[in-house]
Amino acid sequence: MNRLRTNLRGAALVFAAMLGVAVAAPATASASAAPSSVCSGGSVAAGTYRTLAITGVCALDSGNVRVIADLTVRTGGALLAAFGGSEITVQGNVVVRSGGILVLGCEPEAFVCFNDPDQTVGTMVTNDHIAGNLVATNALMVLAHHNHITGGVSQSGGGGGVNCSTFPLGPDGPPAYSDYEDNAIGRGATVVGLQTCWLGFIRNNVRGNVVYSNNILADPDANEVVTNTIKGNLICTGNKPAAQIGDSGGSPNVVGGSAFGECHSLV
Repeated sequence: MNRLRTNLRGAALVFAAMLGVAVAAPATASASAAPSSVCSGGSVAAGTYRTLAITGVCALDSGNVRVIADLTVRTGGALLAAFGGSEITVQGNVVVRSGGILVLGCEPEAFVCFNDPDQTVGTMVTNDHIAGNLVATNALMVLAHHNHITGGVSQSGGGGGVNCSTFPLGPDGPPAYSDYEDNAIGRGATVVGLQTCWLGFIRNNVRGNVVYSNNILADPDANEVVTNTIKGNLICTGNKPAAQIGDSGGSPNVVGGSAFGECHSLV
């Protein structure tokens, strides 16, 4: 797993720098007059937007951003929002469409910020906030670290296929994978039907149920479901490999309800 994170950092910076500057314009107006904007590549300017759509590879690296309604990563778009000193607040939902990539949040050790001077352990941390839900349907990659999500999380389908040879950020990047670590999730979380290289659900605090099912991964160390605190039930079925601790070095999940299926042994 550490190999995936290390490769992503270098590839993301290079990829963002290569693209043009067709970016969302700065939003300095009042919230009621904030514009709706589209980023087709480059940096997203700091400020307030009514809605924000990502159609190219865009980096949130120029200061804080507030979105009054929804943030949408459209088909083929990628939002790299893992830079220390640049945080995002979305008062609506974050939606990732087919083939989209979302990298949201960074923290020491688990996922070092792209601009952290210490790329080994890391010193920076972001605190992004989604007031609504995070919904990804047939997304290529979703990496969520150290976020506060008031609503729920739903990721269904997608991925880069059951292989570790699909490199969406270029040949120096990691294979396609998805990961949720150190997030506070106000409702439930559903992660189902992914086919990709690696997938993890680690150290999250979830106030509802977690359903983690039918995720088919190429890496035998994948499907790490560990060290989570879940107020509701934890349901794990049909995963290949079966949900496991893997090499995470974590501890059993704390579940307020019941653990079913593969996760029965992970509490």
